[in-house]
Amino acid sequence: MEKRIPKQAIFEACIKRQEELIANFSGEFDEMNEDLRDRDTIASQADHNEAAEQADMRLAMNRELEFLHFEMKMLNDLDLEKEYTVAEPGAVVVTDHRVFFISVSIEEVLVDNDKVFGLSTEAPIYARMRGKTKGDSFEMNTMVYNILDIY
Repeated sequence: MEKRIPKQAIFEACIKRQEELIANFSGEFDEMNEDLRDRDTIASQADHNEAAEQADMRLAMNRELEFLHFEMKMLNDLDLEKEYTVAEPGAVVVTDHRVFFISVSIEEVLVDNDKVFGLSTEAPIYARMRGKTKGDSFEMNTMVYNILDIY
């Protein structure tokens, strides 16, 4: 068996990535709100439509920011001490194609030169691997993944 990537290191890389996503998104959201406050427009039908679009944009961005915070909470609620044997939230699933950390949709993080893919339980590939154990395989988009380790 190959060396295991320390789960704590994976977790820390995912937390760092999530913090970056939140900071970047918060910055964009604040910048957008500042731009809108700085505008002094004359009320007209065109301005009314633009204001409605801006309100929709604010609402959508606010929902996305709330979701990023929700995902951070989900990350922090994972049990890192548990030794997993089944593909489920909190498990690291090592396949012959890539390493997955079942948590939130962080995509890829680098941990000591090893790539780990943060995988949400909402992802279609998770539905294929859920409940599988070491030695099992699953298929996604014609690619067969063989599970080499779960921890």
